[in-house]
Amino acid sequence: MKADKIIYGNIYTVDKIQPKAEAVAIADGKFVYVGDEAGAKAYIGKGTQELRYEGGMILPGLGEGHGHVGPGGTEALFTVHLNLLGTLEDHLAAVKEFAEKHPELDVIQGAGFVPTPDMGPDGPTADLLNGVTDKPVVLADMGHHSYWVNHAAMDRLGIDKNTPDVSDGIIVRDANGNPNGYFREGAMDLLKPLTVFTVEQYKEGFLYYQEEYLAHGETLVLDPIINWDGTDNAAQACHELDVEGKLKMHVYAAYQVFQAEGHDTMAEIEHAAELRERTKGPMFEVSNIKIQLDGGFPGNPSTAYMKEPYTDPWSQEHQHHGQLRLDMETLTAVFKRSHELGFTVHVHAIGDGALAMTLDAIERALAETGPHDYRDAVTHLQVVDKADIPRMAKLGVVAVTDPHWFDKTPEFEPMIVANIGEERAANQLPMKSFFDAGVVVTSASDYPVINPAYPLIGMQKGVIRQLPGRLDTLHNPGERVTIEQMIEATTINEAYQLLCDDRLGSITVGKEADLVVLGTDITACSPEHIQDAPVFGTMVGGEWVYTCK
Repeated sequence: MKADKIIYGNIYTVDKIQPKAEAVAIADGKFVYVGDEAGAKAYIGKGTQELRYEGGMILPGLGEGHGHVGPGGTEALFTVHLNLLGTLEDHLAAVKEFAEKHPELDVIQGAGFVPTPDMGPDGPTADLLNGVTDKPVVLADMGHHSYWVNHAAMDRLGIDKNTPDVSDGIIVRDANGNPNGYFREGAMDLLKPLTVFTVEQYKEGFLYYQEEYLAHGETLVLDPIINWDGTDNAAQACHELDVEGKLKMHVYAAYQVFQAEGHDTMAEIEHAAELRERTKGPMFEVSNIKIQLDGGFPGNPSTAYMKEPYTDPWSQEHQHHGQLRLDMETLTAVFKRSHELGFTVHVHAIGDGALAMTLDAIERALAETGPHDYRDAVTHLQVVDKADIPRMAKLGVVAVTDPHWFDKTPEFEPMIVANIGEERAANQLPMKSFFDAGVVVTSASDYPVINPAYPLIGMQKGVIRQLPGRLDTLHNPGERVTIEQMIEATTINEAYQLLCDDRLGSITVGKEADLVVLGTDITACSPEHIQDAPVFGTMVGGEWVYTCK
C-alpha cells in the first residue's frame, strides 16, 4: 500500500505498545504505518506527499470531555457577554448597548454574570433592569445555573404571583410572593421559550466554535446538553452540517433528561433514542444521556448537594445540604433504561453528596442489569469525598475533570470559604487522586463557562494549578499531575469516555488519522509555557482542517 501522506517528526503516539515514533504513513484517512523513518520508505509512491516537522511534537487530535459548544457558539454570536467580575453598572450598560445595536432581536440574551453586593440584598432582580430596554431580557449567570430576567420577560410568558413553585429549582420571590426576576436551576425552564435559537443560528454557532478550536488542535468534543433550549434544533444543526460535509470535528452529544413538573423522564430517554437514529452520521452522534443531579456554589442558597451542610449562617440554621434534581428511584431507572438503549450516562455532580448518590444508583442498576461497558461518567467533581474514589474505579466510572477551573480566583475565595468551609475549599477539584486510584480521567472545560477553553490551557492548568507567575492563584497543589497524564486525559481517555477509542485517541495503525502538530515539545518545555505551544496544523481523517497561516 502506498500512502497519501507521510509525516516525519517527534511523534508522541499515546499508544502504550509504541509510545513514540519518527514517521507515520496515512492512506484513505487512516494511519497505515507508525514507526521509524526507514520503515516509512516502503509507503512512498508517485503521489505521496512527504512532510517533515523539525522540533516540536505531533500528538493525536485533542479532546474536550464536556463543552457546551452549541449554546456557547451561538452565545458568542447572538448574545451580550457579561464580565463575571463586573459591577451592576457594567452589566446594565452592556445590556443596553447590545439591545441598541441589535434592533432585529426580539429577546435580548446574555451570559456571564455573578451576583455581586452592589445588586443589593435581594440579588439580581427585574427592578434593576428597569429602563434598560422594553424587550424581554434573559441573562444567564457564569455557570448557567440561574437566569436574571426583566419584567417584560415574565410578562411575555405570564409568570406572576400565581406561578407555582417547581420541585427542582427556585423561583426567588419578594415579600408579597411575586417572582422578583431571579430563577435558579429547574425554575429556569419557565424561561426557556425565550432562549430558543434557530437551526440556522446553531449552525453558525457550531461553525464559529469549530473554526476557533480546530486552530487549537481540538478534534473531538462532547456537547453535554444538546437540548439546551428544550428543542432539537442544535442536534438538527449538527446533523445538517454533517450531511453538508461542513462538520470537521467529531461531535458527540448528550441529551439532558429531567424529573420535574412537565417532564416524563423515561419518555425523554426514548425521544433521545429516536433523535439519535434520525441524526447520526459520520461526525455527529447523540451518544449520552445527561443528568444534572445537583447545582453549584457559591449561592444564596447554594444548590450543589453536599454530604455535610454548607457553613454559611443560613445553611447552618436550616441544615441545608443543597438541592437534588432527581430522586434515587428515578436516577437508578435512568441508568437502567439508558443502558438498555445503548446510551452512556453523563452526570453533573459538583457536590460530594451528588457523587455518592450517583455511585449508589449505578450499583443498584448493575445489580439488576449485570456488568456493562457504557463508561458512565461524572463531571465537574468539585467537592469529592476521597472514600468514594475507589468506588469510581471499581464501577468503571470516568472522572471528567475541569482543569480550567483549577487555579484559585482570589476574588471568589472568601465567598467559597464562607460557603463550604476552609477544609472543603482547600481540597476542591482533585485530579491526581483519580489517576492514583486507577480511575479513567478526562479533561474538560465546561465551555462557555470558561472561555477561551483551549486544550493546551487545560493541560497547563492540570500540571501547575495556578496562573503563570501568580502564586496567589495556586490551588490544592497536591493534586497536580504530570504533562504525560494530561496528554492521556486529553486524547486516548477522551476517546475512551466516548466509546470511540477503537478508532480515535491515539496514533495507531488502523485508527483515523487525527493529529495536531505543535511547534513546541510540551513534555520538555517549562510547565508555565505549555499553553504557549503554537499549533502548526490540525488533521482530521487524513485531511488538514487547519494550517498555520
